[in-house]
Parts: sequence; structure tokens; C-alpha cells
Amino acid sequence: MTRVMVVGISMAALIVCGSDEAYPAYAAYGRPEAMQWKDGKRGAFTMQFDDSTSNQADVVVPLLEQRGLVATFFVNPGAKRYRNQREVWESLPARGHELANHTWDHGGAPDLAEAEREIGGTSEYIWQVTGRRRLLPFDRGGGTYWGITEEEMQDVMQRHCVFQRPTVASIAMKWGTSAIITTFPQMALDNRTWVPVHLHDVVPDAPDTLATDMADFLRLLDFLVAHRADLWVATTGAAYRYQQEYQALSAVELTEASREGLAVALECDVTAVESHSRPFGAVYDEPLTVRVQVPAFWSHFSVTQAGEAARYDCITVRGGRVAQFGVVPNVGLALVRVDRGRR
Repeated sequence: MTRVMVVGISMAALIVCGSDEAYPAYAAYGRPEAMQWKDGKRGAFTMQFDDSTSNQADVVVPLLEQRGLVATFFVNPGAKRYRNQREVWESLPARGHELANHTWDHGGAPDLAEAEREIGGTSEYIWQVTGRRRLLPFDRGGGTYWGITEEEMQDVMQRHCVFQRPTVASIAMKWGTSAIITTFPQMALDNRTWVPVHLHDVVPDAPDTLATDMADFLRLLDFLVAHRADLWVATTGAAYRYQQEYQALSAVELTEASREGLAVALECDVTAVESHSRPFGAVYDEPLTVRVQVPAFWSHFSVTQAGEAARYDCITVRGGRVAQFGVVPNVGLALVRVDRGRR
């Protein structure tokens, strides 16, 4: 179980706020709470598509985007099927999707040097496309041969900043999971957990293969849209970083309270996560959702952290006014200020 130290405001503290009257900071705000999943949702669900096929580029991506949904695509940049639609694949990160490392051409590797090229070359390619050297999900590809030890594989993964993707199920007709496709996001809701699944192609009247039947896939998408308020449909990397940060939380601090706002900082135990020989902040930069009860007159507010600013509207939780916003752990205070000018 994650143990989080919540640091509030001393009951004795009185902060003068530009008026003749001392302001009891401890009475103005509730204790900050980091939420288990983004935006305080009940669970997370991820669709992972393998092999960068033309079916995914032509059929799956439009179906997702018509509904405002995102997915992770495990691509093979050296494969002809990828090169034939490179423009589509390279456009996906800017549209909210994720490119993940599925090796260069899905051919395995007979030795360590080739493994370096297959995995390292794919990471470098994706980083060039996205403009960020970020931690990437990885899968070596089913049916491939790797002439290296598992220890050597782990060393290669470490050097090229990839993590083995988690998968609860493969959604395919071959294993009969396509017909019960909505049980997986329901599992995320019921258990308040993250359920990542992986798929291949989506086709009408899918045969007994790795494909998913179109009617079943559309039922899945309809379910995700209907449960949008409670279920975070996330990319693999975003959900993984969020989960790792949340589990490593060691402190949630509220400071500098005044009539105009407050400050919040999140701290993670950097020894509790795998950082791939990189600084914590270079790997784990996913904002965690924080909730703080605020005075009733708050309607809108802004948050500034590390030079980045964002605006939010307050929400209502159990009848109280609440500020809900993202805070990146271990990068200093997030300054939360009421916006009196917005109505």
C-alpha cells in the first residue's frame, strides 16, 4: 500500500493577506489529496495495437479519433508496411496517440549487436519523431528469436529507456476474448485499476485469428465513450508513469495559503522506481491529479509550476467546492491562484 505523508497548515498559523484582518489559512482549504488516477477517475484502460499495419492506419485510427479516444501503437519503423504509411504514423503523437517500441522490423536478433540496432534504433527513431527522449513502452514481438540472454535483453532495454509493456489480455477472436471485449474496461472500473490490452487488426466478420471483429470493437468503443466520466482511456506510457509516480509518493504538501491561493508540492521517493539510469524527472514527468477543497467563492483558478501555467474551473465534490489540477512530482511548488477576473 502506498503511504503518503500529508502536510497541512499549522492550526496556529495566521497569514496576513493584504487587509487589516488576519486570515486563518488552515480554515480556508482542505488537505490536498493526490488521486489514484487522472482527473480522479475510477480506473484506467489502454488499447495497444501491434505491428503498425495498414488496417490500423486506415481503419482503427479514424474510428478512435471520431470518438476522441487515444491508443498506443507498437510500431516497426523498418518494416515496409510502416514505411508505406509513414506520414500517418509520424502524425499520431501530435494527435494524442503514442508510438511505442516494437523493434525495428519485427525480425528478432541473432546476437547482441543486432539487438542493439533493433531496440536502440527504434527508440532513437521515435524520439526523433516526437522531439522528446522519453521512456517508451516496449515489446519484442511474438514469434521472434533473440540470440541473447534475458540479462542481456534487460541491459539493452535499460540503455535505450524502454519498459516491458503490461498486458492483461490479447483481444482477438483466436482466444475468444473479442466477444467479451467490454469485460476488460469494466474490470478497470470495478477494481479501480489499470487494464491494458493489446490488439492487432480490426475487420468485419473476423476469422479465428489475431484479428478483432469489427462489431465487437465498436461495442468496446461505445462502452468507453459511455463511461468517459469514470474511466481514463490512456496511452501505455502515460498510465505507466502515472501509476509509478503515485505508488512512489512520499509527501503531499500544502503551503503558502492566503486569500489569493495556495501552493502544493508532490514528492516521490526516487528509490522506489526504476529510473533507467536517468534523473527521476527525465523519466517521470506525468502530472498527478490533486484535489483541494477551496472557499465557496472560487469558480476559476490558475496553476503555475516550473514556468508552465494552466487554467481550470472548479468542480463540485460531495457538495463542496474543489480545485482539481495536475502537479508534476519533484519539480517544486505548484502555485494555485484564484482567478477573480473570470465569471
